[in-house]
Amino acid sequence: MGEIISERIGGVMVVTIANEAKRNALDVSMERPFLDCLVEADSDESIRVVVITGAGEMAFCSGHDLKEIGRPGLTFMKPDPMGHPDLMKKPVIAAINGHCHAAGLMMALCCDLRVASENAVFGQPAARLGDLPMGGQIWRLSSAMPRVRATEMMLTAEHLSAQDAFDWGLVNRLVPKGKAREVALELAGKIARNSAATVQAIKAGQKVRDRHGLSAYREFEAGTHEMLRKMVEGSGDR
Repeated sequence: MGEIISERIGGVMVVTIANEAKRNALDVSMERPFLDCLVEADSDESIRVVVITGAGEMAFCSGHDLKEIGRPGLTFMKPDPMGHPDLMKKPVIAAINGHCHAAGLMMALCCDLRVASENAVFGQPAARLGDLPMGGQIWRLSSAMPRVRATEMMLTAEHLSAQDAFDWGLVNRLVPKGKAREVALELAGKIARNSAATVQAIKAGQKVRDRHGLSAYREFEAGTHEMLRKMVEGSGDR
């Protein structure tokens, strides 16, 4: 049975999916602890950034435990907690240290930034299994990398190398094996030193533009700019 390990490093919360025997699949017993860690980090003002990774060097996350899917009497959480990074106000970085497949890929796409080690492998097997890429993967992949590349990846169900993922813009940083967590923490530290209010507003603004259009974004921008300006004036910082 796997476990969820959380660790505070300054203003960063590191959440590790530890289930190496199953390529860090998230089994049913791990869903609630995983979600609780993310909810806690998002509500704790001392936490500025969250990093999600997998234990060891073989896998980031291979999705759900396939042996549990369809088992009588077993119910997965809905909505899927692996999609929760998208709902958080704080930035989330995926430190991808190996296999990143199925719902694990969905989770990585729901993070704001992605750091991948050279041994990372990305896969969306839904077309091969007669399933559907869930959690918005169809449009998330097409937003994170060129649409034709994303379409090819989904339709062929073939794996994508870390180098191609970096070249096509799916990941922000490509690092040597064993360095994904370290580099993700360096990136998180740079973000954590900035204004938390502005960082969160940037994430929120992107969502408004993507999901509600330009008119809604303009309204958001005007209101948020005024709010941030007053916060600066109130603090005495110039």
